[in-house]
Amino acid sequence: MATISDIAKQAHVSISTVSRVLNYDDSLSVTEATKRKVFETAEALNYTKYKTKQQKRRKQKSNKSFEKNIALFQWRQEDEEFDDLYYMSIRVGAERAAQRMGYNLIKASTDSALLKSVAGSICIGKFDAPTIKRILQLNENAVFIGSNFPLKNFDTINSDYEQAAELALKHLLKLGHKKIAFIGAEEHDNLHGYRQYRTPVVNTYRDLMRHYQLFDERYFYVNNNARLSVQLGQKLTHEALRSWEKRLPTAILAANDAMAIGVINELTAQKITVPAQISVIGINDLSFAQYLNPPLTTVKTFTEEMGEVGMITLQRRIERPSIAQRIVLSTELVIRQSTAAPRLTD
Repeated sequence: MATISDIAKQAHVSISTVSRVLNYDDSLSVTEATKRKVFETAEALNYTKYKTKQQKRRKQKSNKSFEKNIALFQWRQEDEEFDDLYYMSIRVGAERAAQRMGYNLIKASTDSALLKSVAGSICIGKFDAPTIKRILQLNENAVFIGSNFPLKNFDTINSDYEQAAELALKHLLKLGHKKIAFIGAEEHDNLHGYRQYRTPVVNTYRDLMRHYQLFDERYFYVNNNARLSVQLGQKLTHEALRSWEKRLPTAILAANDAMAIGVINELTAQKITVPAQISVIGINDLSFAQYLNPPLTTVKTFTEEMGEVGMITLQRRIERPSIAQRIVLSTELVIRQSTAAPRLTD
């Protein structure tokens, strides 16, 4: 595991700067370029690549056989990636895999003239239906990472967020928590579905808590159409604390790690200690999670591997077109210091 010192050395900044950047310290005055360097260095140093002899042989063959361009479509642009490093992490994995496989990733938009010379497209994020249609019209060889729209003639890569939410909640239940709040958001404009809530994490929370007869509407805070971010996590937590007054939950599940930072920051600002008074758990286990104060318990989604599997799937589609695939990667609970058993007084 990379340390803050490792990140500071490679990014050419101080240890204090790294710590404050990774904890989203609003009082820190550094350039966006410095922040980007810190986050990308953290991702790179914590990226554990899996390789087999078969993959190595495929790499050798690919380097000789393919000198092709791949269009890279990003739902989150560079200046937006700081709000949710999930997509930056996927991009890092895709870029590394493309380089290893002998492809050139070219950042593109749907009106880009460069698309006439690409072999396919790798698309990262929750694109809406019209954008998906335009991308496929430009090139039918496309893989979408993170989209939940129904399959037509493209492949998708996702993490198992139902499993992630269940792992998080069952960890809290095992610790003895019953008053478990949820703080999150959904971006309905970029989601497909017919239920009131469209993301697996939100629906799994509601279903599982109802199954155990523990669901309490007062502890359910979801913005129906907003971006998951540190700022939103802090805002919703502020609103929730005002409504809860003395009826505090003993634990909070945040929709992702960025939201969890906002939750912890607001609890700390209100002098509520984590995890002594309220445990906090996130989802994704992005590079900064281990450096938070306290280090964040979360559920790991293998984001870099999502980018890598996306590139492998795209290469397969380019070489041997077949039926569309929906590939779902597993998740894994990572226990750190932001969760503990509830106090007996609760």
